[in-house]
Amino acid sequence: MNKRQAKKLFTKYVNNECSKEELELLNTFLDSYQGNSFGCEDYRLIEDESFRSESWSRIEKQLFKKTDKVYSFKIFYKYAAILLVVLTVSFYFFQGGLFSEDFIESNQELVGDIEIGTDKAILTLGNGKEIILDKNKIYNTKTIISDGKGIVYKTEDSPESTQYNSLTIPRGGQFFVELSDGTKVWLNSETKIRYPILFKEGETRQVELVYGEAYFDVSPSSQHKGARFKVLNNKQEVEVLGTKFNLKAYKDETNTYTTLVEGKVSIMTAGEDIILQPNQQSVLNEVNNHIQISAVDVNENIGWVKGDFVFYHKPLKDIAVALERWYNVDIEFQSEELKNIKFNGELSKNQSVKDILALIVNTSNINNYEIKNKTIILK
Repeated sequence: MNKRQAKKLFTKYVNNECSKEELELLNTFLDSYQGNSFGCEDYRLIEDESFRSESWSRIEKQLFKKTDKVYSFKIFYKYAAILLVVLTVSFYFFQGGLFSEDFIESNQELVGDIEIGTDKAILTLGNGKEIILDKNKIYNTKTIISDGKGIVYKTEDSPESTQYNSLTIPRGGQFFVELSDGTKVWLNSETKIRYPILFKEGETRQVELVYGEAYFDVSPSSQHKGARFKVLNNKQEVEVLGTKFNLKAYKDETNTYTTLVEGKVSIMTAGEDIILQPNQQSVLNEVNNHIQISAVDVNENIGWVKGDFVFYHKPLKDIAVALERWYNVDIEFQSEELKNIKFNGELSKNQSVKDILALIVNTSNINNYEIKNKTIILK
């Protein structure tokens, strides 16, 4: 639908002339793209032409501005019917017509062997032995209980010598660990964490995020005779006193991101020592060792823990990285311009990659995609 058609449909609604189908189309469009700020109810009884023109101008400025377009998507994966409407409306307004059934069918055939990520990890014991953990395996010992989705360490008397385990989460995986002090840790794809199987009483509780991304819900120091809790990685040290935070430090990224949800943390590097407050994020540049702090919406940074991808004004190149890790694929772009297309919205990690690809293609100016083995090419 072009500008003229959209304006015509809006005017028909104001004059109470829309069919049921047109009402549903317009209402879905306005709700999806304008956050209800131009909700249809506001115009049902309005007949003044000048007011209609002014109202349309407000909509037009937001819908058809030519600079820095940010595409919006949201998968309502519990409601298939709503999903269909959103996909149809998105493509209809941004591309000017319905997408080809032949295109959908041809691409569905290509993505059958790309699996959705799942719970899996490699547990490395102190003696170097590796245990494969996944949703179909139970692994229990004197100090460990694992149902294949996560692993829990039992509390016992403090050991004389510290023994360490590590968990490595591959591409296409996620896992959960509850440490012996009750601290809960969610681990994202391509992540490795190293930790003692038991903490010594009265000593600082210390774990290492070797690389990757982890969300921590730390057991308070007050429950452990004041013992502090620290998370180390190669460039910084995070000290906490009962808090929830996300730490992202991937091997192939030059920045380390610490996002505080609740409580208080101190971040120490070779050159700085800063205090982070809730809803703040620190970004450590590993090249110059400088930290920047900004206010953030924490939902974007911890959505993965709840089973979602959440993107706010994110370029497609960043979205592609998250998808690569979860679906264990590589994503290539036929042009540099495509990398910088920006999106707002939420995607479910339980969706098949074909659904997500269709949504990305049909809500932007990307024309097509192709899959060769486990490489996705956006055109």
